[in-house]
Amino acid sequence: MIEKPTLLILAILLFSQCASVRKLMQQGEVLKADILQPVDFDYHNRLLFIDVHVNGLPRRFIIDSGAPTVISLELREALNLRKVKSIDVSDSQNNESKLEFVVLESLAFGGVEIENSAALVTDLSLFHCLGIDGLLGANAMSHFDWEVDYQEERIRLYGKGRAERPEEVYPVAIPFKTKAQGTPELEVDIPGLLSASGVTFDLGSTRGVSVQKTDEVKIVRDTASTYAFGRTSKGIFGANTDTTWYFRTDSLRIGGASFGPTVITAFNTSDKIGNRFWENYKLLISWSASRLYLLPRISAPARLPQELLRIGYEGGAIRVLSTYQRLALTNSGIEPGDEVIAINEANTEGASLEDYCALREKGSGEVQLKVRKKEGREVVELRLGKEEVEW
Repeated sequence: MIEKPTLLILAILLFSQCASVRKLMQQGEVLKADILQPVDFDYHNRLLFIDVHVNGLPRRFIIDSGAPTVISLELREALNLRKVKSIDVSDSQNNESKLEFVVLESLAFGGVEIENSAALVTDLSLFHCLGIDGLLGANAMSHFDWEVDYQEERIRLYGKGRAERPEEVYPVAIPFKTKAQGTPELEVDIPGLLSASGVTFDLGSTRGVSVQKTDEVKIVRDTASTYAFGRTSKGIFGANTDTTWYFRTDSLRIGGASFGPTVITAFNTSDKIGNRFWENYKLLISWSASRLYLLPRISAPARLPQELLRIGYEGGAIRVLSTYQRLALTNSGIEPGDEVIAINEANTEGASLEDYCALREKGSGEVQLKVRKKEGREVVELRLGKEEVEW
């Protein structure tokens, strides 16, 4: 499961506080608008991959309504872009870094082209296995209204206000406000538990409904809840370790619209709703009407996570990043930070990041792991089903 780097989340929060950055994020003009041409995307690992051209260079991006447009350090170097603004930020551990902004002469996708739009430059190494060079963010997206069809893996763009009578096609309409970079913000009510405004509509998140874990969120620890312990996010200089709770609620309201049983995730994050929830619908994101329209497509059961553990690449090795409650109850003793030394009988000691990405891409079906504990060096063998391991 991929989460945005903490540095990028900090940047998003700063946009609302800095007038010059807000102005920068709102610039850009539509140069070409062949909106009759559909925009295809690949929906893989609960992310929307799209082909774009940046200053004429073909690149692979992720659609991310929860962030501004972002490009990698490598793409900036390839395009020889100069910074137009920079600001200093620090994370929760007071580690400092610098955010830099550039202007893209041309950003094209499908049949449209936007000129002189701003982008944030940051390290996207967390997304290395995805093979992307950037995020197509809300500041670029909001020039149009977007119809997103997860089943067909196709987007249709409309000039603002040009979608014909969406209320006749979409039975659910949810009002939203927008952040400085154009990201829609929703109001969410979990009856008897939490009411929140400013919840991010986040097509760049693989999760469903996520809320910040606070004292206000009273989670009943019963058969309708479970937890995972381990890595939750990455700061500027390292990873944060915490407990993530998953619990099932009987009902949910978003912007006044009612929904049935839903699994909620509570951890150290901002409030957001991602693709695990939205993939059940055909969407029309109308920036012109400040409305999110939904057409139900599939009815997925509200199931708690089936995983036992999550693995990833950290500190030069393939490691256990998180363990779930079901695994903890087996008394295996496996903990976050333990090294995975074999996958399906293939030795993974000394594996590179590229090796891990290749294994991750083939990671379907039953998985056999050998895990060497960081304390005591004991080796534990596990046999996991397809849904019991998360890469």
